[in-house]
Amino acid sequence: MNALLTKLADELLVEDIDQPSAVLGSLSDDDLQIFYDNVLEQFALALLVGAHENSTWSNGNLVIAANHRQIHLLQAAFYAVKLEAQRRSAAA
Repeated sequence: MNALLTKLADELLVEDIDQPSAVLGSLSDDDLQIFYDNVLEQFALALLVGAHENSTWSNGNLVIAANHRQIHLLQAAFYAVKLEAQRRSAAA
């Protein structure tokens, strides 16, 4: 999964997120779902680590001040996988 995430991250550096993904397009529907679940889990863990390491409350909002790279990477990957799933359901 980490190799796939790395390939997707590299692709997102040069492609718009609204463009079809060659990396995600090569996955079967089942593999896309597994990858989606994994990215969502990793995203949640990155947020927890960031909140645990350095966070504060400001005006009722939790401000996470750590782990930003990992959070942003996983957020982008999450949206890319979600868009790919939406594309597939629209095409069906």
